[in-house]
Parts: sequence; C-alpha cells; structure tokens
Amino acid sequence: MDTVHRILAAAERLFAERGFAGTRTADIARAAQVTERTLFKHFPDKQTLLHQVSRPAMIAAAVAPQGTDAPFDAWFANVLRERVAAAQAAPHALRVVLIDLLTSAEARRYFAPLWKRELWGGMVKAIARYQARGELRQDLDAEPLARMVLSLMLGYLLSRTLVAPALAWDDDKEIARLLAVIQRGAVSAGQV
Repeated sequence: MDTVHRILAAAERLFAERGFAGTRTADIARAAQVTERTLFKHFPDKQTLLHQVSRPAMIAAAVAPQGTDAPFDAWFANVLRERVAAAQAAPHALRVVLIDLLTSAEARRYFAPLWKRELWGGMVKAIARYQARGELRQDLDAEPLARMVLSLMLGYLLSRTLVAPALAWDDDKEIARLLAVIQRGAVSAGQV
C-alpha cells in the first residue's frame, strides 16, 4: 500500500473511532507509519484529510436505489439490506461521513447537490412509480412520501450499524415491521 493510501486508511479508522476533534495528525501519521511532515506533504491540514476520507463514502451513499420493477416491499427490503451490508463491509465509512457532515459546512455544500442529483431524484421517481402502480398511497405527493420512506431507511441503518450494532437484530422481522408502517400507516387497525 502506498503512503497516501496508508494515511487515508489510518485517518478513516481513527476519525471513526475517536471523532475529528479527538484525532491528532500525529496519531494518524504514527498509525500510517509515516512522519507528520510526510502526512502534511500530502494533506495540508486535518480538515482536508477528513474530506478526502469521506468523499468516496459520500459518493457511494448517494447512489440511487435500483430495481423498481420489483414490487415495493421487495425493493424496499433489498435497498435496506444492501445499505446495511455496505455499512457493515466498511464500518468506518458511515461514521466518517457523519463526522464530516456534522462538522463541516464545506462537506455539506459538497454532499447536498450530489445527494439531490444522484439519490433524491431517483427515490422520488421510484416512489411515484409505486404510487402509479397502486402499491403506495396516492393521496400524498411523491416527495413527502419519499422523505418518509428515506427517513425510516436511514433511521434503521443508523440504529442497526452505528447506534446499537451489538443488539440481536433480526433484519427480516425489522424490515417487515418498517414495511407495515409504510404500507398501513401507524394507526390502529380499528381506526382504518
């Protein structure tokens, strides 16, 4: 592994474990087995290093869900399983993206148009197709419904992979419950 990749890998791990403020450039250099001077030769400051670490994960996070030919329940379950698997395969990436988005206006300016262009538009179109097919309620506009679906997905992803990954999760049951809320709402059966 070359020097830049070693620095990026060490930075990703340390930022995810310690946070941005709790990570010193000296620690990153030591973990990458380079001098701090070498680190600064490639990255002018710690913020730039954080951005370089988070950008690939931001791009990956903005990929629009595919497969809208499947029924909504299968599409939803597949998208959520794919996102959980991606977060588990690269456990530090999601944390680093969140750190960057929460601490940097520059990161938010970078991610917002990417997210809107690559993910949001595809999500709204997918929801509109499911509404047109009669699989989702049609009395709401596609955008607010897409926000609700995306919020449930993101909430599950964060809970499952970052907040409480050690809990005994049953993805099939949890996804079925989320689908029930989306498809039937949160009212009791007697109120429908």
